[in-house]
Amino acid sequence: MKIAILKENKNEYRVSLTPIDAKTLVASKHEVIITKNAGTASGYSDREYLDVGVKVVATNKEAIGNSNVVVKLSQPTNGELNEITPRQLLISLFNLPNNPKVLRGLLKNKITALGIEAFQENGTFTLLIPNEQIKGRFGALLGAYNLAKFHKNSLGKTFSPIAHNKERAHFTILNASYSGLEAARTILALGGDLTVLENDEHLAKQVKDDNHLITLAKLHHSKFEVIKADFTDLSKQVSITDVLINTNSLPGSLTSKRITERMISTMRAGSVFVDLAIDQGFGSDTEKQTTSFAKPSFLADGVIHFALENIPSLFANSITVAISTILTEKLFKVLSGENPMSIVKDHKILLESIMTYDGNLTNKIAADSLHLQYKTISSLLK
Repeated sequence: MKIAILKENKNEYRVSLTPIDAKTLVASKHEVIITKNAGTASGYSDREYLDVGVKVVATNKEAIGNSNVVVKLSQPTNGELNEITPRQLLISLFNLPNNPKVLRGLLKNKITALGIEAFQENGTFTLLIPNEQIKGRFGALLGAYNLAKFHKNSLGKTFSPIAHNKERAHFTILNASYSGLEAARTILALGGDLTVLENDEHLAKQVKDDNHLITLAKLHHSKFEVIKADFTDLSKQVSITDVLINTNSLPGSLTSKRITERMISTMRAGSVFVDLAIDQGFGSDTEKQTTSFAKPSFLADGVIHFALENIPSLFANSITVAISTILTEKLFKVLSGENPMSIVKDHKILLESIMTYDGNLTNKIAADSLHLQYKTISSLLK
């Protein structure tokens, strides 16, 4: 199989394959092609790829034209979509509900697209877990860090008690998602008080009974509670929180906008709102646009907002190793020959990860979020 590893877009520092995993693929008779400087931001030079038998080409267009499988973590550009043929397999993190232009390009060009966000094993979104772990941990640290007076409008409050002051910061997490659970662990490890708002009884029970969380809360004498909240009005919960963290409980779906401007206005001036679901859409009425790594926050109703897209990219080397390992073990090693779809058909997990095929949307989560019709991949292949 000829596998193309494309250079990513601006503000995407990850790459989808490490030199060490590339070496494994080359030894297995795969041909690996990578665009020049694709791994530089993750800490891997072109020389490292060349030394293990990878072919380095000048442009993404050239890489696409010489491959059967095209891999890119950031959403493909319109130009790249126009270069990919229906006989190739495109692997990416699409976030289709928040990127309708990408969906139109996939359908127009009849591209077979395998979504990183759709890859599931026994109900676990394997390829998303490393990204969500980073988002949750960093989101909690971001909230705690920005209670300090680095921002002139901040509260200037510490997250855990100090001598002669037993007050600690109160954190509230919306949704017991992958990133929500990681944020919860980090918050309790820091010694903060924590409330998790979750309406799904199964997810709520999982978090409430999590031994790691229970142990951390006991260790630091922190308040820890899981509440079934009325998402039509969160004012009571958010008005007592110092850091509000929004997450998305269903990977690949459009973010539910549950936080109104009125709710934000009940928060104490100088408190922090971190939206970890921003890659899949705005979670609050107070968010008009995403923030950037260069200017990560803005002030609205006295509350410091973080709406940072693609947080995992800030930890490019660590995430690259994790994603490359999973892709190599679970996907690349399975592929062989020149027709990737003929291989995918024989692997149920891969087949169910296909998001578009032959001009059809085949992913139910994306279809439901966008209120579109979809066809199952199995029905299209009959």
